[in-house]
Amino acid sequence: MSNLFQKISRAGLVLVLIGAALLWFSLGDAIISLKAPKSFDDVLEYGVAPGDHVKGSVPYLLDVYATLETWSENTKTHSVSNKKTSFQYYVLPAGDGYVGMAISSKNFSAADKLVDQTYDFLLDGGGIPTAELTADARVIVMEDELAQMFREDLQDYYGYTAADIEALGTPLLVEPRAFGTVQAFCGAGAAALVAGLAVLALHWRKVSRQLRQAAEASQRRGPDLDWEL
Repeated sequence: MSNLFQKISRAGLVLVLIGAALLWFSLGDAIISLKAPKSFDDVLEYGVAPGDHVKGSVPYLLDVYATLETWSENTKTHSVSNKKTSFQYYVLPAGDGYVGMAISSKNFSAADKLVDQTYDFLLDGGGIPTAELTADARVIVMEDELAQMFREDLQDYYGYTAADIEALGTPLLVEPRAFGTVQAFCGAGAAALVAGLAVLALHWRKVSRQLRQAAEASQRRGPDLDWEL
């Protein structure tokens, strides 16, 4: 067992673990980023599926159905910082139904403007919305808590029955991602993994050779004998 541990390079093992962690975090999104993106007009007409890549200008957007608030607590004084809304989740028309869309705080103003223009167009005969809201996003299955709020919103404000909502299937979320960063993490992870495996292999061969040479030298010397006169 001791020989086994000698043959394993700690540096190589650390590189493999780092590479595996980076790939676990980024590989799925990196694959999505390489797919030909759908436009939001495609989403409006045909809908989306989990794993889709969606990119472009959002033509229409409906109300917020959930928010994500963050705050921090000082463990010494137990004081809590002011809550900050980091994401809002909007209803996005998609195919024959709706999906959710996550919007970060930097785009709240543009999103709210687009919502107002969408309702003005749909209900009051206004012009086609002109607010500029763009996104480069992935499509994922909503988390359970968010999906429950989404279903409740469809039932309370959009006239959907429980049966209608069930027929829509699993609620989906269009979530913007920094795909450039994701690809960089994925590349770094792959490089670390390959480098770690190479270091492990070279170290294993080197130590195995040294142990074999030591064993052969010991056999040539023969056993050590203590002579008593």
